[in-house]
Amino acid sequence: MKKKVVWLVVSGWMVAALLLAACAPAVVEETGKVTPKEEVVTPREEVVPKEIVVPKEETNFIKWTGTKLDGTVVEKMIEKPRYGGTLTAWYPDPPTLWDPYVRGGGSRTFPIQPTNNTLIGTPLTMGPVGTNEWGGVLGVEPPYEQMMGMLAESWEIPDDATIIYHIRQGIHWGLDSTSAASRLVGGREFTADDVVWFFRYTYAGGHIGKNYPNLIDMKNLENSIFVSPTDKWAVVFKFQPGQSASHFIYGGTYHAPILAREVVEKYGSPIGDWKQTVGTGAFFLKDYVTESSLTYVRNPNYWQHDPFFPENQLPYVDTYKVLFIPDKSTRMAALRTGKIAMLHDVVAEDADQLIRTNPELQRIFYWEGSQKINMRNDTKPFDDIRVRQALALAVNQQELVDLFYGGKASLFDYPIPSGPEFSDMYIPLEKMPAEPTLPGSRASVRELYGYNPDKAKQLLAEAGYPNGFKTEVLTVADGVDMLSVIKEYWAKIGVDLKIDVRDETVFIGMTTRKPFKYTQMMYNANAGTLNIWVLSELRTSNNSIVDNPLVEPQSLKMQALYYEPAKRKATMIAPLGEIHPDIPQAKGLPNWVTYTNEQAWFILLPAPYTYSLWQPWLKHYGGAYLSNSKYDQIGFGRYAWLDQDLKKAMGQ
Repeated sequence: MKKKVVWLVVSGWMVAALLLAACAPAVVEETGKVTPKEEVVTPREEVVPKEIVVPKEETNFIKWTGTKLDGTVVEKMIEKPRYGGTLTAWYPDPPTLWDPYVRGGGSRTFPIQPTNNTLIGTPLTMGPVGTNEWGGVLGVEPPYEQMMGMLAESWEIPDDATIIYHIRQGIHWGLDSTSAASRLVGGREFTADDVVWFFRYTYAGGHIGKNYPNLIDMKNLENSIFVSPTDKWAVVFKFQPGQSASHFIYGGTYHAPILAREVVEKYGSPIGDWKQTVGTGAFFLKDYVTESSLTYVRNPNYWQHDPFFPENQLPYVDTYKVLFIPDKSTRMAALRTGKIAMLHDVVAEDADQLIRTNPELQRIFYWEGSQKINMRNDTKPFDDIRVRQALALAVNQQELVDLFYGGKASLFDYPIPSGPEFSDMYIPLEKMPAEPTLPGSRASVRELYGYNPDKAKQLLAEAGYPNGFKTEVLTVADGVDMLSVIKEYWAKIGVDLKIDVRDETVFIGMTTRKPFKYTQMMYNANAGTLNIWVLSELRTSNNSIVDNPLVEPQSLKMQALYYEPAKRKATMIAPLGEIHPDIPQAKGLPNWVTYTNEQAWFILLPAPYTYSLWQPWLKHYGGAYLSNSKYDQIGFGRYAWLDQDLKKAMGQ
């Protein structure tokens, strides 16, 4: 995150002037401490309505009752939806793909999210509009128990190498009479054969096949994906033992919108023309203005109904527009004036500005995961746990929360995000051990998130660096402000940090392609949510070059137990000796959360709050822009409805 501030050091203290430049206005108390003007009470929705004269029409609500997975009963008053209107959303960049063959349903195929469906998704009733068990804002796959059927009505997992999807009957491909591609498919019924063809298509050489080649027979896909011989509406997937979860989470079940066979066979692969978009989704794509916008219209025969109002066929809006707005200030202006209905991924200082000018905006705030400074654990001095812990102890984490982020950051968020999706596994900092638990460790987890420069100096001396050492960190421009603060902290223990700023393209080339080109440290100020299912920061990216005998087994165990919530939870919070009894190195070790934090493989920094804001006339939303998966960033339009009377009364 780019923070336009200058950090000063006066007698070892960062002055209050910082806050005046970096954050919202603050109150300076007589003690000299800087206190944020806005007190953060809760990381959930806060609504400050603006006085608006609404037409005198009684608003109708119903009482809805839902039950959480843990048995808690939730009661809410939910407004009855109304049909019609044009919903306008935004996206930073124009599309480059129209086919998940190239990228398995990822963010680059966003334009087909409103027009096509996946096999499964996340239920609206468990989101912020309902029981709030998933937030729809974290860029990570939710737990297995928070999934629901989409094109697949249900599924079963008879063993760790088999998934059987039972395809929902009565769904038809959308028929848009003005589209030649749509007429080619003819609005026929969606079948199990469509699922078999699509997944053989993308496993044969597309993104899914290249990245998740876990089928039992990758050369003869008919042996791995086929219609059940006993049920024409069931599709069987056969995997290598223990590998079915990788498909369920990443291999297309949840990510890849399914295409029509006739379209691909006629027009070729991958699909490169928006006019060839045909799906089973809530909308038809009617227009694409290059570098400008996408326009969708309602599919009158869409199969899905509102789970809160089962009698209501979705979608509610007549037209759905998506504007491409790469510039942040332009997006903010569009939200202020009602040109767009919502805005997400808004940093705290920008959210403060929007709320000051438009207090009627609804909002939630969340955090996507701890920022981190990666150290090459294969290089001296970072191969010594005492050096890594010393660097962590020298950083005043709470001061960063209070001053750098104006109180709007989470102190402890690794390796499990503290959002509602993972509340059953999250362990707060105050419940972490107060004493070291690992061989060779000299600091506890709680100490590492505190501030103890004297102990940091002691550990450096023990490690053979009584006078500190020189090092450097690779970053992009957005990382300079935070690293300038870190530089001052580390200078107090004798560590001289050089900040090496590179162009983003160069930075990516040096930090994403192995072998890595940076020599000591790297810092990415825009790191997203860490993927707890595959431990991506330690396995796939592994920017700290961690070589540890427990990482791979822990990741495989998490995936293998993805379908079993209780055992999956234990994998994170039970002693590692119990989880991996066959690994000698695991004997006597604490749980994974404690273990990975105390190792200090990277310097974890506070996770800044990010805001999702929306107009009061946008309903059935609740800030959940990721309505169906972490890549489904505009798919929420299938559920949303507009209070057009309120919008008109607001002059929008």
